[in-house]
Amino acid sequence: MTEYPATSLALNKGKYYVLLTVPTELRQYFNNRKQLKRSTGTNDLRDAKRRQHGIASDLYAQLDKCKPDFRDVISDLLGWIGDADEVQRMDDAGDLEGLIQYHKNLEEGEEAENDLATEVVNENGAKALEVYRKWKAKQAPAPVESGAVLLSVATREYLANNPYGPAKTMRDCELSLSQFLEFTGDVVLDDVTAVIVHQYADHLGETKSRKTIAKKISYVKRLFDHGVRKGWVPFNVFAGLVLDRKVGRAKESYIPFTNDELKKLFGQEMAPHLRSLLSILITSGMRLDEAALLNWEDVKVDQSVTYFDLTNAIVKNRGSQRRVPVHPVLSWVTTGKTGQMFPQFTRDKDGKAQASASKALMPLIRKVTDERKKVVHSLRGNFKDMLRDAGVSKEVNDFITGHASGDVAGNYGAGPSLSVRKEAVEQLGFEFLLVN
Repeated sequence: MTEYPATSLALNKGKYYVLLTVPTELRQYFNNRKQLKRSTGTNDLRDAKRRQHGIASDLYAQLDKCKPDFRDVISDLLGWIGDADEVQRMDDAGDLEGLIQYHKNLEEGEEAENDLATEVVNENGAKALEVYRKWKAKQAPAPVESGAVLLSVATREYLANNPYGPAKTMRDCELSLSQFLEFTGDVVLDDVTAVIVHQYADHLGETKSRKTIAKKISYVKRLFDHGVRKGWVPFNVFAGLVLDRKVGRAKESYIPFTNDELKKLFGQEMAPHLRSLLSILITSGMRLDEAALLNWEDVKVDQSVTYFDLTNAIVKNRGSQRRVPVHPVLSWVTTGKTGQMFPQFTRDKDGKAQASASKALMPLIRKVTDERKKVVHSLRGNFKDMLRDAGVSKEVNDFITGHASGDVAGNYGAGPSLSVRKEAVEQLGFEFLLVN
């Protein structure tokens, strides 16, 4: 059941009234009234407080009558899996929660360049799980033993504190905690041992890379750090724990395109903004989100060098805050313009445009190759390879692509100068960009 706002008492024309704020989503059922009011029939405050509870229960009941059936809400969130009776049948058979978890836990790939639809399924699955738990909460479980805290309770309280700022990181955290809970069952925190953690790592290792396993376990470790601070557990079982180096599979790197594939990619008919974005990616080595989020104000000139200024951009890390020379082949990139360079790509809750841009570009790439390890990010590999083959030093290569300390993370100006970076970039030829 939804936790409605608490009622309050107000004196009006000599009588005390019980006031209840109507939740925004239910106001349509009350002629858009923001508040329900019911007289206690008395001007005595103590008597009004005694009557407040009963009146409040009646007001809450009015709100309950306007709420849709939990089962219908769950069905809609999962893409309509049947009417309320069918949803009830699935729950009675023990299949409903698993289906909800499937939607909620549908994972993206190792990198963030995935279909935006996955995030929609994740979000709806998470909402469905929340509704499901509220529905099942009517059958209140027995209280937890004094001094012991269940993993589900700890998880719910921890997530309520919004431990991470970015929305995507919060979703990753929630998913990781949900998967750990699914593996262990709803145990008491004290019952989680190092052996269980190693077993969980082995379980993840069947399908995940070592890097992903470490990331998922780090989210659970943070939960137990919170548990130590709250006094739920005397120590963090994850602290100092070293996973088997053989667990999980090695991360598969993306493969650069061949020269023939690059010619075919840029030789396709495509919207001007997509060609512009691909051209920036191949000539600068930027990550997709860095390029998709460019503003025209980010194009600057210093010492006769036109460059992309990423020192204040939303980038992967501080080392990626850098200045990247504009290759001469991008003659259309000039100063004096304002606004978003690529307004066609929608931005998510974290201000990122990567999902939208990837969704638009991947069909063009799949017309060239079906190799799953060749994606938009592969263009970054092509650029780094071109610099290396041109004899550009690793230091300069890393500064241009954001693998070094960056122009902000390190001492400003301590890295290769803009003129050195410009000279490196201009050694590269991109003839396939001039043929269309």
